[in-house]
This record gives sequence, C-alpha cells and structure tokens, in this order.
Amino acid sequence: MTDVTLTVAGQAGQGIDTASELLARALVRSGYHTFSYPNIMSRIRGGHNFTAVRVSDRQVYSVPGKFNALLAMDELSVDEHRGDMVEGGMIIAEPPESPSPRPSPAGGEGEEAGIAFRVPMAVIAEKHGGTKRMANVVGLGALLALTGHPATGLRSLLKERFAAKGEEVVKQNLGCLKAGADYVKKKWGGTCPCELPKQTRQPRRLLVSGNHAIALGALASGVRFHAGYPMSPSTPIMEYLAAKQAEAGLVMEQAEDEIAAINMVIGASYAGARAMTATSGGGFALMVEGLGMAAMAELPVVIVIAMRAGPATGFPTRTEQGELLFVTSASQDEFPRFVFAPGTAEEAFYATNRAFELAARFQVPAIVLSDQQLSDSLWTVPSFNLARVKASSDFDELLWQGRPANSYQRYAFTRDGISPRLRPGTRGQLVRSLGTEHDEDGFQNEDKAVRVKMHGKRMSKFEAMARAVERPTCYPEETAEVIVFCFGSTYGAAREAVDILRAERASVAMVHLCDLVPFPRERVAGLLSPARKVITVEGNSTGQLAILLRRETGIKADEQVLKYDGRPFEAKALAEEIGAKCK
Repeated sequence: MTDVTLTVAGQAGQGIDTASELLARALVRSGYHTFSYPNIMSRIRGGHNFTAVRVSDRQVYSVPGKFNALLAMDELSVDEHRGDMVEGGMIIAEPPESPSPRPSPAGGEGEEAGIAFRVPMAVIAEKHGGTKRMANVVGLGALLALTGHPATGLRSLLKERFAAKGEEVVKQNLGCLKAGADYVKKKWGGTCPCELPKQTRQPRRLLVSGNHAIALGALASGVRFHAGYPMSPSTPIMEYLAAKQAEAGLVMEQAEDEIAAINMVIGASYAGARAMTATSGGGFALMVEGLGMAAMAELPVVIVIAMRAGPATGFPTRTEQGELLFVTSASQDEFPRFVFAPGTAEEAFYATNRAFELAARFQVPAIVLSDQQLSDSLWTVPSFNLARVKASSDFDELLWQGRPANSYQRYAFTRDGISPRLRPGTRGQLVRSLGTEHDEDGFQNEDKAVRVKMHGKRMSKFEAMARAVERPTCYPEETAEVIVFCFGSTYGAAREAVDILRAERASVAMVHLCDLVPFPRERVAGLLSPARKVITVEGNSTGQLAILLRRETGIKADEQVLKYDGRPFEAKALAEEIGAKCK
C-alpha cells in the first residue's frame, strides 16, 4: 500500500501554493488519491509556509504526521522540518555554502534528519527559464525524478496552466522541469528512499478544495446572486463565483462590508433569486441582525461561515471550530434555521445543495459551517453525482393563477407554518415583506394575539424541519464500546484514528454529525446511549459539541479531546489520545 507525504515549503512569494497544487493534480491524473493541507502564515511575502501533499492508492482524509519528502525552497524550511521527516526521508534543497558531492544527512549530530539532495534550483531556473522564480518548477522536476514517478501529468498541466502566457513561457517551464529531473538523475542515478510507482489504473477524479466544492454546490443549486466581503478563509468562494458569472448567469457583488452583503442577499431573495453570502466568524457577527431580518421576513438565504481561530483577527489563516455555539444560537429572539457542518469536500457539495433546497422549502435561513482546514485543503473526490442534486421550484405562482386580485397573503397562517410564496410583480397580487412583526397580509401589527399567532407560525416549522435533516454518519458501524462523536472537518482524522485503534482490536466507532440544527436528538441518543464511553473530538477549548450534545439529548460526554492551536488533528496522534481515554 502506498501512503507517502510530499511537502513543499518556503516563504510566501516563492510559489509554494502553485507548486503543491500542480504536484497534487499531476498525481491525481496518474491515478493516486491525494489530500493537501496548506499551513500558511498571514502575510503576503516572507515567513514560513508549507503544504503537505499526502499521496495514497486509497482515499485519505487527513493531514500526515511525518513527511517522506521535503522540497525546501529556503534553508529555513530545512531547519524547520528536520524533526518532521520519516527515517530515511529525503530533502531537496539549495546547496549550502559548502556543498556536499553526494546525498548526505540534512541534520547535524544527534538530530532527526532526512537525506539531503542539494540541487541548485535557482541557478538552473535562471539558465533554463530566464528567472529564478521558476525554481519551484525545477524542484518539482527533481522531486518526481527521485520518486521514480513519470512527469507526464505535470508536463501537461504546465502546458495548460501557462498556455495563456504564450509558447515561450510554456517552453521555459518545461525546460526547468526537465532540467531539474536531469540534474538529479545524472548526479544520483534517480534513486531515493521514497518511491511513487506508476499506477496501472488511472480513473478520473476531481481535485477540489472545500471552498470550491461549496461554490460548485451553489451553482448546481441554481444560485443567482452572491454578495460578500473578502474574509479568509471563505474568500475563494466569492472569487470562484465571480469567475463563473457569465457562464452560470449569476451576479457576484463585492459589498463594502458584511452588513451590506447580507442585506443585498436578503433583497435578492425577496426579488426571487436564490442568494447566498460567505464569510468567517467576524463577518458573521456583523450579519446577525440581517439573519434575524431574513427569519422574520421568512426569506430563504444561505450563509457560509468558514471558521478560523479567534477571537478578533486571531489566527486568520489557521483552523479552529470555536464558533459552533455562536452559529447555532445567534439570533434576536427565537426563530428556526438549518445548520450543516460537512466533514469533507464531497459532503460540502451536497450539504450546500441541501442548504439551498431546505432554506427555500421552509423559507428560513440556512448556514453551511466550514473551517480553514475544510475550506483550503485540496481533496480527491469522485465526480459529483448530479442525480442527488435537487433544484426545486421556490414559488407557487401556478396556484395563484385565476385567483381574485389582491387576495394573496404573504404570511398566510398554515398548519405547518409555510405560507405560499410569490415573486414580487406577480400579476394582480401584492407581495409585502418586512422585518417587523406583521399580520398575514404583511402589514406591521403590534396586537398581542397577532404576535403570538405569527411567532407560533414561524416556530411551528421546526417539527417538519427536524424530519428533513439527514442521519449522522456512522463509521464503520453503528455500535461499539467506545463512540467517537465529532462534527465538521474532524471527520477525516477521527475516521483514520478509528481505523488505527480497530487494527489494535479496540471496540471503537465514529459518529459524525453534519446536520447540527435541527439537532437529530432521537437518532443521536439511540447511537450513543448503548456505548460504554462517548468521547467528543473538536477543535476548540471548551467542548462546544459536548455542550450541544448534553443540551439536546441529556447525554454527557465521558471524555473530550480538544485542540485549539490553529492546526488540524493528525490521525495517529488523535488515535493515541483516544486510546488513552478508552481505558
């Protein structure tokens, strides 16, 4: 079985992101599964960044613990990651001041070290590409050659990526790629301790980030309007949709702030468009008043919230799950909503579609809760099954044809709380919508009986909404002595940790929750109650999932595994923590 990690490291501005993405895509085209997690600092230039590309012949879901190979674009990266290398791992780096004639230990005496292959990447890039900026391509050529993996996929990607810049730029990049490979083959014969054999089967797979999966889910759901203000790690959603405006027939508006963004989305929803916004916790704090407006006006909106470590600016490029209770409870007074927390890019695509469908069906806000790990990681997924995608009609115009003029009541009282919905401008009818308390016709009303009736109408949706949520994901089975309970992006590490523990004959299983609100009380209680021990795994310091679990079901988690250093869980380390708490 193949399961290796190739890491590209260096300063911001050295092409770390581009090199790691090209590497991952080339390996996917060769038939491998990959998972890439960018560990980046919040700065435009300098600092230390790295992206770990995990490569396997089976599906992988989480960040690795150790690196098999490191492409270091500066010496700081060599020093930084000495202790992260597996025994006998390889490091490709620029020659030191006193170059060694053969592969040598990268570390000093007593240090964990990989085998260093010193390659003059900048010099080779300047010779074959005319600029030192192509040193990362030289490094990729050297890396693939040392793993014994063919560069066919990478060559085709370079042609595609730089075709718009002209034949000369393509030629230079291809020349740098070949020169890097030729250098290591000539000097070391192409041998190394980290091999990636060519796959015999090369099935077509997608390589997408969580952000792009959400954007694709929105497009598949018929989104027609997006307004937002840039805020990491959600910004790529806005950028992707902006690039697809003409092709998909949608409008993307960069608002002046998050307050304007949510209000634009509410206006677009009132006008009849499927509308969304995307932000992070700080931006959502500004949107909460608008969230209440959408709830009172019973207008469906979709809000994507990509969590990062806070409070305030916090760690803007790091991951955390510290806003679970905020998102599930943020409101003025009470109103129903949906909250989904997908665990993978594939699940994010389908969860976004359900957010649009259920928001429209019940005329409520729907929130897709992500985080930096899910948002920015690149995942290998099969092609999305469009047969699972729903795109229903949001309006009831056909029911109103032939009705008396001005007979429509926007907030007509119904048993399930869902009133018929018409687009403004429907012939012969008036569509009134407002954020103050109102009667069935949509006129402001302060009568106490009307208040009780209309508030009860809105809250009565919750029962049917609860029946619409999906079951938790159980892996690999529903029953075990110990249940690991998690939500969101902890899915991958928890799943692999369970595999590790079960290989050691521990009776452990995982229950992962994507549909958080309405909380599937009975189903969760049925899964967790028989277990000898329930262990929650989450990326915050207070155990917010455990709090939500006890509030909704009365079940108190026996143990908690918490992480709040801005980095995602790693499966092996997580397995050790869970194993210690199983006893």
